[in-house]
Amino acid sequence: MATIAHLANFYTETSGGLRTAVDALTTEYVRAGHRVHVIVPGATEETRTFGAVTMHRVVSRRLPRSGGYRVITSPRRVRALLDEIRPDGVELSDRLTLLGAADWARAAGVPSTLIAHERVDGVVRSFAPFAPATTIADRLNASAAARVDTVVCTTDFAAAEFERIQVPTRRVPLGVDLHTFHPQRRSTVLRRQFPETTLLVLASRLSKEKRPEFAIEVLDACRAMGINARLVVMGHGPLEGRMIRLSEGRACTVLGHVSSRVEVAQVLATADAVLAPGPIETFGLAALEALACGTPVICNEDSAIREVLGSEAGFPLPLIGEAWAEAVGTVLLNSEDERARSRARAEEFPWRRAAEGLLAALHCEGPAPEEEPEEPIRGAR
Repeated sequence: MATIAHLANFYTETSGGLRTAVDALTTEYVRAGHRVHVIVPGATEETRTFGAVTMHRVVSRRLPRSGGYRVITSPRRVRALLDEIRPDGVELSDRLTLLGAADWARAAGVPSTLIAHERVDGVVRSFAPFAPATTIADRLNASAAARVDTVVCTTDFAAAEFERIQVPTRRVPLGVDLHTFHPQRRSTVLRRQFPETTLLVLASRLSKEKRPEFAIEVLDACRAMGINARLVVMGHGPLEGRMIRLSEGRACTVLGHVSSRVEVAQVLATADAVLAPGPIETFGLAALEALACGTPVICNEDSAIREVLGSEAGFPLPLIGEAWAEAVGTVLLNSEDERARSRARAEEFPWRRAAEGLLAALHCEGPAPEEEPEEPIRGAR
């Protein structure tokens, strides 16, 4: 049994993919026989232990206009926690303020990994379009890579900015909860709430780099083509107010943050198609969850989601509203085949496999976890 410390910024009650990944991997690490300490930002200092998992919240600064995100800025406090925990491996989901943990690991003689959850050059271009994005990304990535033992990327798209500076990376795709996200979650009760015949869903953080407003363009294009569509938006972020304003007078419902994973699965499984317009997604967990529900995904062809879709499932397209509306029409014509291909693709990404790859990168493999028995799904209506 090993003790693993996982550190992450941007982990909140309303976080999307990052929180999902941290929580799912923690579960799998414990199932494999390890103890896990998760170090994340918080409004107050707090440490709580649940079985083999200890959650440490470190008092952190709140980022303005970020929708509630916080960042740990006290390297001294992080070092003190690591001195107390004495982990056998350090795993980072951050390459900004938490890299001091990699320095601690090197001094302590234990392995460290960095999981690259975002493309730095893409983030810079989204928020500072006139800044030298490539130069900034290359310098930051070179510095980060020099401090950790292994850089882990979930897709070729995520790895590209490291390859540009000749930094080797290890590929480990993320995963999906194939039980919670399942075609049997499709809900006739939910479907009856919307009189429109076609249900589109956007499941995304509502922030600039995710391009959520493009989903409105797709909705307008669908209705202009005679497709009686409604758009349901799930997600929280700084653009939530704008999305609510854009929904006025349109067949669009903004749900905000949906905390129940089962409710998220019901919405995804009930949809006819899920839209994923973000141009800099390095994996796309929400898209994979949609596939697991048997729902086709239409995504930005420039993002990593096209790798997750593979050659058989979904539709990677340029950001042209009419093209996405035509893809919706194709989905409606071939619904059953598209849904079957979607689920089949998702079944290639169990969380157990992702955890095995990340544990191997951290040299903490241990015994392989036992497969959980498949339980009947309850709650689908």
